Amino acid sequence: MPEYLYLYDCKQARQSNAKRVSFTKELYGFTYSWKTKSGVKEKRKVGLIEECLGSKAVADSAILVPGEHRGVFDMLFDEYSDILDLRIYEVAAEVK
Repeated sequence: MPEYLYLYDCKQARQSNAKRVSFTKELYGFTYSWKTKSGVKEKRKVGLIEECLGSKAVADSAILVPGEHRGVFDMLFDEYSDILDLRIYEVAAEVK
């Protein structure tokens, strides 16, 4: 099955900071914490890259996605298409 390279750039970072942060959290996941009587608790919310086995961030704003997970990534990027410039490439072969 082919792999796909997603290259994206947030074109309106300053105007839509909250939406950019939301996108980043959905993609990469995040850790949140809260106070309880017994102390501070933490929990990790996994992102799409961690959920989809074989997916990996290969550089800033570049993600390599196995073909079987492409639909899920397409849906996420479509949801945030108003703030992102996106290019998707099918990877034919690794040269080195």
